[in-house]
Amino acid sequence: MGKRGRRRRKEDTGQDDAPDDVDLILRHVSRQFPHDVARALLGAAGPIEPLGWVDTQVTGRQRRLDRALAVMVGGERRLLHAEWTLAMGDEIPFRVFEYHCLTALAVADEARASEGAPARQPTPIDSVVVVLSGREAPWPTHGAYRTSSPDEPFSGVRFRIEAVYQRTVAELAARGSPFWLIFAPLAADADGSKLNQVIEALRACSGERQFAELGAAMVALAEADTRERGLADVVKSLLPREIVMQNSIYREGKAAGLKEGLEKGLALLAHQVERRLGRPLTAEERSRLHERLHAEGPEKVGDVVLDLSADDLSVWLTATPS
Repeated sequence: MGKRGRRRRKEDTGQDDAPDDVDLILRHVSRQFPHDVARALLGAAGPIEPLGWVDTQVTGRQRRLDRALAVMVGGERRLLHAEWTLAMGDEIPFRVFEYHCLTALAVADEARASEGAPARQPTPIDSVVVVLSGREAPWPTHGAYRTSSPDEPFSGVRFRIEAVYQRTVAELAARGSPFWLIFAPLAADADGSKLNQVIEALRACSGERQFAELGAAMVALAEADTRERGLADVVKSLLPREIVMQNSIYREGKAAGLKEGLEKGLALLAHQVERRLGRPLTAEERSRLHERLHAEGPEKVGDVVLDLSADDLSVWLTATPS
């Protein structure tokens, strides 16, 4: 799923879209709620059946893409591409167009590899840009990147716009999912009282681990709020200290790994792994983490630390990097 809250392609766009931690956490948490993500972003009236996350690669370009969510809507298989962005910059429509085209090429490559030819009917790809902050004026329901001449029928890509920060807390809660409650600090009418109610609702409907992950996500999103309403401090005051610290430690570990060298990031990432496992790392596990950090890079290692269960994380630490 191409969730673009992180600093992506800065060399291409010259801009930072949103803090790394926002994107990383949204990618992780959204994978736990595929039905709730699809239901809200596709806007389909009929039943939606998530089929799982799809890894795609354009073989001709040696380009691996982010995961898309495969779903069945009315008996039709679709791919959902969600683009998380802190602001609706001028480059966003082209980015959606690029991802749409590359995904279509990747699907054709996969069909050619398994069936000898691309599918006669291409898999529909639905794109949604989820905007986390920006102007106060309402956004249109759809945007587009046009490649055809103005006097010709439209050719290009259209995409839905979900300006989540313009929703009210009640609208987010009405979606009936813990996932959408984490965006409450961005809501237009968010305040301390409403956030307290949201956090209590999250606590009531989540297990201990899920509540910790959702709480950490809420902290990251509250810190991304550009309205300067001081709600990040409110959220932190309402959550257990260890949840707030977990979010900070992970962010610092990522920053150290990316900006100050892999060696400095290792200690912080090791600390985060130990918190996930609930025990100290062995010398062998610490050495293997060091190998993986060098072989795979801090972003991929950071995703694994967030995504895997404690048992799977332990197995991952003992496996030889490919």
